[in-house]
Amino acid sequence: MERFLAKRLYGRDEGVKGGSRPAIIIATLGIAVGLAVMIITMAVTRGFKSQIRDKVMGFSQHITVTNYYVGTGLVEDPITCTDSTMNAFLAKSLIEHVQPYVNKSCIIRTDEAFHGFMLKGIDSGYDRTFLNKYMQRGGFPEPQDSLGNNWIILSRTIADMLGLDVGSKADVYFMQEQVRMRRLTVTGIYETGFIEYDRMFGITELQLLQRLNDWEPDQYSGLEICITDVDRISYGYGQVREVLVELEKHTDEDYLVQTMYDTHSGLFAWLDVLDLNVWIILALMIGIAVFSMISGLLIIIFERTATIGTLKSMGASNGMVRGVFMRLASYIIIKGMVIGNIAGLVICLAQQWFRIIPLDPANYYLDCVPMQVGLWWLIILNVVMFMVSMLMMLIPCTVISRIVPSKSIRFE
Repeated sequence: MERFLAKRLYGRDEGVKGGSRPAIIIATLGIAVGLAVMIITMAVTRGFKSQIRDKVMGFSQHITVTNYYVGTGLVEDPITCTDSTMNAFLAKSLIEHVQPYVNKSCIIRTDEAFHGFMLKGIDSGYDRTFLNKYMQRGGFPEPQDSLGNNWIILSRTIADMLGLDVGSKADVYFMQEQVRMRRLTVTGIYETGFIEYDRMFGITELQLLQRLNDWEPDQYSGLEICITDVDRISYGYGQVREVLVELEKHTDEDYLVQTMYDTHSGLFAWLDVLDLNVWIILALMIGIAVFSMISGLLIIIFERTATIGTLKSMGASNGMVRGVFMRLASYIIIKGMVIGNIAGLVICLAQQWFRIIPLDPANYYLDCVPMQVGLWWLIILNVVMFMVSMLMMLIPCTVISRIVPSKSIRFE
C-alpha cells in the first residue's frame, strides 16, 4: 500500500501527473547537483594529491639516506654503500628497491646565458620510469653510444633558457677547490610541470660525478629507497633505521634518514589544507541537497493535506502515512543520485581524457586539473548521501502527525 501510494504521489503511473512535479523536480536537481559537485571535488583533490605525490617520489622516492652533515647542509661528505649493505636493505620486508645517486652543484654555460643547478648522477640500476614518462625529446643514451659518461639530460625549462636542444653541447663548470669543466652532450629534454624541480635538476652519469669528487665506486651522496606500501612509510622508515644502526657499529659515518614527507613538508602541508577544503565543500553540498529535499517534501505534504486526512480517516496510522512520504523521498533521492553520479563521472572522465581545464604549472605544479575517480570513496559518498538525506526527511514527516482528519479533509 505504501509503495502504491508513493508511486501515485510521485506521478510514475501512466496517466498520472503529480501535482507537485515542480517541487519534485527541484528536490531531484538539488540532490543531483550536490552529489555531482561532491564527486568532482573528491576527484580533483585526490588527483592533486596523487600526481604531486608521484612527482615527489619520482625525484626522490619514499625514503632517502644521506650523510648526516650533508643533510643538515654543513659539509659535502659521501656515504659508503657496499653490496652487503644493499642486500641488508633488500632483505627487509617493505623495502623494494634501493638506488644510489650523486648530487653535485654546477653551472651550465652557453654563448647566450648561464644557469646554476644541481646535477644528479644515476647509474644503470636507477629506476628511470618516472623520467622516461616525462621525457619530451631524446632520452637516455644507449650503452653502445660513443658518448661514454659525457652526457646530460636537462629539463625543458633549463634548455629553453639556454637555447639548447637534443644534440647540443654545453660547458658545465663544477665549483670545488679547483674549478673543473666538462663538455657534455644533451641527449634528452624532460618536463614534469613541477617548475621548482625542473629548474633545479639535471641528470647525468653517476660515475662522472664520482670521479669529479675523487670518490670510490661505492661512495654516494645518498640512497633513495622505494618501499612496497607508501601508506606504511613510517614502518619502512623503521626498517631502514634498523639496517643503519647495525652499519654505524662498523663505520664512523652518521646517517640522516628522511621520508618524502620530511623533505617536502611544506608541499604536503599545502595538500593537507586541501583536505580541509574538501570537508567544507562536502558539508555545504550535503546541506544544500538536504535543504532542497526538505523544502520539496514539505511542499508535497502541504499540498496533499487532504489526502493525508482521508487516509487517516480510513484508519491509516501516522507511521503508515510517514512511510508513504519516506518512500516518496527515497524515489526522489535515488533518481537525483543517479543523475548526479552520471553528471559527475562524465565531467571527471572528460577532464581526465581531454584535459579541458588547464592550470599554470608555476602555481599549481600541474598543467591541467587532475581527476582521480576511486570506486571505494564513490560508494561511501553515495551511501552517506543517501543515509543523511533519508534521516533528514524525518523532519518534514513530523508534520504528518499534526494533521487532523476532520480539518484537513475540507481542504482541496
